[in-house]
Amino acid sequence: MKKLFALILIAALLTLAGCTVQPAPTPTQEPEPTPTPTPFSPVWTDWSKLEPYEPVTALYTFHAGYCGDGELQARDDYGPLLVYIGKYATMEMYVEPVEPFYGLITDKGELVTDPVYSDIYIYDDFLMLYRGDPDGVSGGDTFAGGTFDRTVAAPDGSWVLELDDEFYVGCDSGLLTTAKADGTLIVRNASCEIVAVFDGALFAEQFGDSFTWGEEGGPYIYWTKDGIGYADAYSLSTGARVQLYLDISEESVSDAPPEGMPEEFDWSWYGADEPEQPVVEGCSYLDTIKDYVTGTYYYYGYYREKPGRPGRNALFDRDGELICYRDSLNYPYAYMFEYPRICAGLISSIENDCWCYREIDGGELVFRYPMRTNSD
Repeated sequence: MKKLFALILIAALLTLAGCTVQPAPTPTQEPEPTPTPTPFSPVWTDWSKLEPYEPVTALYTFHAGYCGDGELQARDDYGPLLVYIGKYATMEMYVEPVEPFYGLITDKGELVTDPVYSDIYIYDDFLMLYRGDPDGVSGGDTFAGGTFDRTVAAPDGSWVLELDDEFYVGCDSGLLTTAKADGTLIVRNASCEIVAVFDGALFAEQFGDSFTWGEEGGPYIYWTKDGIGYADAYSLSTGARVQLYLDISEESVSDAPPEGMPEEFDWSWYGADEPEQPVVEGCSYLDTIKDYVTGTYYYYGYYREKPGRPGRNALFDRDGELICYRDSLNYPYAYMFEYPRICAGLISSIENDCWCYREIDGGELVFRYPMRTNSD
């Protein structure tokens, strides 16, 4: 009996142990329906109809006196020399994001020099070429600092002079004025002949011992047509004005004006030979551009044909008649290359990253040079 009772107890305990709560089964998710493929119409390209890509081609030849990246060589067969931009350095967020490099060509589109110059200025009787060189000369004409080799030449390259220890001061009345570090002035005529030298000691008493021609506050020098120079400066510390008079014939300096010359410089003759600008409705301001070869005057400004309409840079003749627009000016060239260069009846333009010259009369392309960058 006791054995039977033990068996019944064991069976009851096993039954209780198996009566635990079981978790509810996880519901089975229904599979997502397979999307029906969207019908499509294939686009077939007929490659035979596409024209092959042709990069912009250069248009120029080499002059017999091509100098490459060397110094300009004097020759009598260049003819008028024109400036072109052949490459530029980009500096992103710097003050000047574009730094161009210049070279020279003939009016027939012949290359004379590679683009190795940091700047080139063309005056009526002189060319001034600047080439960066750590061993060069600094001076009043390099306002941003730096040292440069300077070359002065005839506008047709018939004579060339390297200015070893001089910097540019001024050019007017057919005279080129340069200076040495000690303040000495050298004056040359259009044939590159020295017509006067004024020792720096002649100016030290009035301008101080460490003055530099052309720097902020002066001194500056201007020449009248009768060979009298007018130099003036302002003291940056006191604001006082200093005036001196230079006589080329005597190579003398005085603080009193020569006989017959007014004490104040007569600016009325300065630019008196230029014709009066035309009045162009739609232009608030015009820049005068002279072709030094033909002697023709042109006028350049921002032109708005009608009020409220977008404006464009445009070129006008002496009568104010529209010659052409300049629509190729895009950043980063806009402010660096804003003004066209005009010489020998040709006008510069920037087209498809190329520096070009076209005939003003008719627009025929004479020169095209793909501009390179420091990333090319």
